[in-house]
Formats: sequence, C-alpha cells, structure tokens
Amino acid sequence: MRSPAPRKFSIPCLLTLLWGTAILTGRAEAQPGAVFPETVIDVGAVNKGERASYEFTVKNEGDQVLEITQVKPSCGCTVAEYDKTVKPGGTGKITAVVDTTNFKGPIAKAVKVFTNDPINPQINLVIKANIKTHVEIEPGYARFVAVYGEPNAKSIQRVWSKGKPDLKILGAKSPYSHVKVSYAEATADEREGGGSGNEWRITVELDADAPVGPMADYIDVTTDHPERQTIRIPVSGFVRPVLSVTPRAADFGRREVTEPQTASLEIRNMSKSAVSLDHVSTDIKGLQAEIEPLEEGRLYKVLLTLKPGMKKGRFKGLVTINTTSSKQPVLEVNVKGVVL
Repeated sequence: MRSPAPRKFSIPCLLTLLWGTAILTGRAEAQPGAVFPETVIDVGAVNKGERASYEFTVKNEGDQVLEITQVKPSCGCTVAEYDKTVKPGGTGKITAVVDTTNFKGPIAKAVKVFTNDPINPQINLVIKANIKTHVEIEPGYARFVAVYGEPNAKSIQRVWSKGKPDLKILGAKSPYSHVKVSYAEATADEREGGGSGNEWRITVELDADAPVGPMADYIDVTTDHPERQTIRIPVSGFVRPVLSVTPRAADFGRREVTEPQTASLEIRNMSKSAVSLDHVSTDIKGLQAEIEPLEEGRLYKVLLTLKPGMKKGRFKGLVTINTTSSKQPVLEVNVKGVVL
C-alpha cells in the first residue's frame, strides 16, 4: 500500500500558520514585558518647600530580564533611585521625588522611563500634588544680571501669611558673602497686601564688588509659622565683567604662513561708563596686534596677524590689552597655534 504523499503548504498558508502561533503565545520570541500597575498618582497636599515622593512599581511579565535603561525627570522633578534590572516574574521600584520649593497650587510632574521592552520602550509616570504655601512670598525669587563694579542691585520680597496674621520672621541667611539679606516689618506706606496681618520686607542686595561669574543657590528665611518654619528664596543670575573678550582665547590652528594669516578678538564694554583701549602688545615673535575701534568707548576689535617668515613650529603666548577701566585695566588673552 502506498504511503500518502507529504502535504505541501503554500508560502501564504505557512505565514498564516506562523502568525497564528505568535498570537497564541502572545510574543513571537522571548522578551521582557514591562507592566506598571499605576502610572499616575496623586500624593495630595504637600507643604511648599517639602519633597513630594512616590514609589512606582514595575512588573516584568516577560521571560527575559527587563532593563530600565534611563529614567528622565521633567523640570522640578528628580529621581531618587530605581532598579536597573528586573528578573522575569519579578518587580522593581522607581522612586520619583518632586522638589516643591518653586511651586504652589496643583502640579503634575512627569518621569519618562525607558526600557528594553520592544512593546513598551517608553512609559510616562506622573506624580500629582497640591502645594500648600502657608506663607506667601512675592516675587519669590531674586535674580541679578549685573556688571562688576556697578552700583549695588536690590530685590525686594514681600512676605505674609493669611492663616497666621501675626507672622514673624526670625532670621535670614545668605549663601554668598557678596549677597546681603536684611528684613523688617513693612511700614504703612510699604504695605501692599491690604490685609490686617503682619507684612514683612526682605531686601536682597548684591554688592558692587561681587565676583564675576554665575550664581545659583538659596536664601534661607526662618519664620515662626509652625507649618513653614523655613522659606527658601532662589537667588540666581550672573555678574558680568566690565569688558568681555570673544573668543576668550585665540587659536590659529595649523597654518602655513607664506602670506599674512589673521584672527580677531572682539572687546565689548558691558558697563554704563565709556571705556577705551589704550595699547595692545604681545610676547609672540612674528605676531602683530592692532586695535580697531568699532564704536568708540563701547566696542573694539583687536586684529591679530601672523607675519610671513614666522618661525615654524608650535607657538604660545599672550596678547596684553591696556584699558582705561579702573576695574579692569588689563586684559590678557592666550594665543596659540602651529606654523607649518
């Protein structure tokens, strides 16, 4: 008796069978499966200045190790810690923390979680809260953009409490020696709140001799409010030099000097008073430096020229610029390059 001929399948039929198998097994091949029981959580009322936090749970319902490759918080939200791997059938934790210092009222902050799960490569977690102020402060921040040596800059903060009309400020501490903080109860002429309770004025003053550079920190204010004993006022900004140099260093790179090679520096006066450039010199042989006024007292160009015949090899030195500014009488700019 002849055995039956082997059954033949067409390619479309074979693909249909494979697709059906994939549907029955849920996943075509072994892979992780990230599942979050909760993606949005409301932690309720939180006092301003405190941290709102919640521990999200992630389950791995796949059959390969789940990897959390990155956790990216939105502005104002930080991630304290998270499990980088979760075994099949296991659970992991992602702790989201929101710093409420700069917020008030209802907020919602997101955390983006990136995984190696091809079906859920990115999941958004949201933590909600209602920030209670207890103590009101306006504007609530001190930001300075100043020029070194210019008159002192000030920022005035109004402080009061609707729930505690007899509020008192007990102290104020600055993070910088060049930022002075003082406080006093507002006079009748200074009051703006219109209420019957105490109103305070905090004066934040930037010294004229504050060093050049950025600022980013907090002023800590102590009150007698039982729910808000510490207020944090962000203090930020930048103190500019009297004269700014662009670029800060001149790099000619590698050049042949069979003919003059040039580069330039821009010198801009940031102060209110006019400043002139008196003289420019350099300690590099074969380099010529000249001052070109673009706007007298405000803007200048210093033209740097490598002269033909300059010695081959690496060179490095300074360009020295003398100015009429008592705060910044001398500018020194590094110059380097290689003559081929």
